[in-house]
Amino acid sequence: MANCRIYYVERTVRDPRGGLARALGTSGDEARVPQGDETEWEEDVEAENTREALRAFFKDHLGSSGDLGYIDEEGRTQRPFRIDDYEPNRTYVWTEGDKFMEFQGIEQVDADLVTCPLCGGSGQVVREVADQFEEEDEEFER
Repeated sequence: MANCRIYYVERTVRDPRGGLARALGTSGDEARVPQGDETEWEEDVEAENTREALRAFFKDHLGSSGDLGYIDEEGRTQRPFRIDDYEPNRTYVWTEGDKFMEFQGIEQVDADLVTCPLCGGSGQVVREVADQFEEEDEEFER
């Protein structure tokens, strides 16, 4: 099993009429990414490979909606031919409630490395260092 880290962005859409239905449009339309507040996320998924990690990730995030598209090389929105055949190099878009989501990438990460608690997730450290930092931080807060 590989440990994969998936990067994605959540946008809270200011104008609900400009949500995913408008952003996805019909195949061949130019992509129109709704504007709004943006939050970056990382999620770790254990799977056989990156495609399987994406399959598990989208199963959790899409549910039964199947409301998924991707941005092609010309900047146009397309729908996948098969909903479960994910290409790690594509930019996927979908909705979760009133939030517009955008997949930004995936990488395999060393199972011994974790997100750095000191730098807010912008780096990785070995698990022992992260645990030590968290213990010291808990002592400091007391």
